[in-house]
Amino acid sequence: MYLWRYPLTIKCKIIIIIDNDNVINSDISGVLILATTKANLILHPVRFRILQTLAAEPLTTQAIAGCLPDAPKSSIYRHLKTLLDGEMIEVAETRLVKGIQEKVYRLAQRPYLGPDDIVGVTADEHLRYFTTYVMTLLQGFADYLAAAGPTIDFAADRVGYTEAVFYATDAEMDTLQADLNAAFMKWAGNGPGNGRKQRKIAIISHPAATTAATTD
Repeated sequence: MYLWRYPLTIKCKIIIIIDNDNVINSDISGVLILATTKANLILHPVRFRILQTLAAEPLTTQAIAGCLPDAPKSSIYRHLKTLLDGEMIEVAETRLVKGIQEKVYRLAQRPYLGPDDIVGVTADEHLRYFTTYVMTLLQGFADYLAAAGPTIDFAADRVGYTEAVFYATDAEMDTLQADLNAAFMKWAGNGPGNGRKQRKIAIISHPAATTAATTD
């Protein structure tokens, strides 16, 4: 049910952050893993990064630990079990290494939900979940800076962060999201090699705070 008889032009904000890191998911049109049934499971700093890591490829516990050097291995084991119990990941295969069974983990489902899945989430819960998500962005950017060493060259690394504020109707925002998806999908299937680096684009969008709505 619409509350406006005419198309509402809403002041919107989009924040785009680009760095060299993992791409979590190739579909950016929905809402990233925010649901009361899964939020506490997924939106944890360590578990979220484990899911990011497994989004790229199935990995062993040892390999996952290598991607999260700041997290104790005992903590990674514990969070893997939590994700297994929550059916977010599964064992892809078991290998025998020096007489010990080594498990390879992969995503069991995409850590991604649409708007219908976040009905009933309170403002405080949204802020808490978003804070956890932003913490993962900060950690990823900190990892990039640490790996870059004393000489950091944003231009050479194609790194940047910016935001844009503009006016758009809901239909225009839908078109923008579709255009961004189409542009991204052109490159999402790229594999490693040929001089490619793994990169991250994080997109955050929301209506900008305004004192009055504008109608046309």
